[in-house]
Amino acid sequence: MQKPTPQQVEAMMTEKMGALPSSLNAAKAIDPEFLVDQAISSKMSVQSEANPFDPKTSMMIALATSITLSSDECVMEQTRMLKKMGITKEELAYLVRIVKHAHTSAVMGSAKAAFETFES
Repeated sequence: MQKPTPQQVEAMMTEKMGALPSSLNAAKAIDPEFLVDQAISSKMSVQSEANPFDPKTSMMIALATSITLSSDECVMEQTRMLKKMGITKEELAYLVRIVKHAHTSAVMGSAKAAFETFES
């Protein structure tokens, strides 16, 4: 497989998302190869033929991760893409409920050290 050029990646992303995300636009100004790195990362994960998940499920996992990491730009882009893939309001609401539960559970797991230290 031949490595794409930054211009090819930008054209593909613009076609797929309507515009290049501002974070990648800023990265491109510093080093256009960031676009290629991003495309290769996507090809090796979300878009991989070995990915056992369908594209919508993969994007829902990516959205859940972006919500958890507080990446507003990614949340907006992934939500736009999921709308094109047919995500329903109910699916989005349930995805957020799952993320909220996981986040709360992680807080309790992290608090364990404080509880145990206090009791020792």
